[in-house]
Amino acid sequence: MAFSSFLIVLVIFILAGVIILRPFFIETTSQPTKRLEEFDSLLAEWERLLSSIEDLDLEFELDKISPQEHTRSRDLLLTEAADVLRQLDKYAKPAKKKKQAPAPLEPEDELEKMITARRQELTAEKSKLCPNCGKTVQEGDQFCSFCGGAL
Repeated sequence: MAFSSFLIVLVIFILAGVIILRPFFIETTSQPTKRLEEFDSLLAEWERLLSSIEDLDLEFELDKISPQEHTRSRDLLLTEAADVLRQLDKYAKPAKKKKQAPAPLEPEDELEKMITARRQELTAEKSKLCPNCGKTVQEGDQFCSFCGGAL
């Protein structure tokens, strides 16, 4: 009984040691975190520059600064903001392209021509059109639900 208790305690001790020491043996990559921090700092810098431009414009409207100083300071801030935006564009993910419907294939043989003709017949059967307004109506309808015209 004492030996089995000793083995259970030993296994629990080893498992606890592995769990505790595991973070020291795992290599962590700081690239995604570093990249995210750079993006956040650039975004904060861009917002700071925008608020500085707004403050500068307000001071100019209140006649606290001269027109020459306003123009010079605004140009500097706009240049810095443009540089920050260029750096932010490097972090932007490319936009996903919308999937386009495949172009209809040209029927090359008799079987493909028959399949295309049957598909056109089936779509024509499903879509009955109102003679008055041209909207799609269901097959058993006697009146159009859009314009009320008799079918």
